[in-house]
Amino acid sequence: MNPIDLQRVKVHEADACLVLANKYCQDPDAEDAANIMRVISIKNYSDDIRVIIQLMQYHNKAYLLNIPSWDWKQGDDVICLAELKLGFIAQSCLAPGFSTMMANLFAMRSFKTSPDTQVWQNDYLQGTGCEMYTETLSPSFTGMSFPQASELCFTKLKLLLLAIEVKGCEGADNKISINPRGAKIGLVLLQSLPRRNQGRDLDQEVQMQKLGTAKS
Repeated sequence: MNPIDLQRVKVHEADACLVLANKYCQDPDAEDAANIMRVISIKNYSDDIRVIIQLMQYHNKAYLLNIPSWDWKQGDDVICLAELKLGFIAQSCLAPGFSTMMANLFAMRSFKTSPDTQVWQNDYLQGTGCEMYTETLSPSFTGMSFPQASELCFTKLKLLLLAIEVKGCEGADNKISINPRGAKIGLVLLQSLPRRNQGRDLDQEVQMQKLGTAKS
């Protein structure tokens, strides 16, 4: 990469730089080698920028460790298509349908129900239209268990609370927890983000449920 081009696109001001591979290439190793050279050029121009590179072959990940400014701790990362595919296949052996579920989560699709379509097919198409979001939980959820919060979100907002993102200490990575005790950022699965007034309505529902629990 030409330093003039890197300056023109303001790489030094960017939060991160993505280097994507051509999955239709004839020679995967040559494609990976070219992209690794691009990473070297970017790091030579701005050594503190976060770089995320997409590789075709798993064994080419080792070459990234030879780049002096490559640092996993500052967010530099690599996505290997072959590794993801093999991982999905392995997980599908343990949990049938896992690869299909993950593919539907990562792909954005629209759906239309039809009276001519079977019920299970409409349910499946509706599920493929769901997307993953992160949202800060309201203070009204304080004191509720994860199952209680999940049930309330599903019944009132029609969203599925999957996990909680726990903020780490300063300099530490955030962690995703399932069935946690206390955190603020929730990972939800739904068709689209709820409106702000729905969030206020949910706060009222949480308070009412707490009152009902206290009385019982």
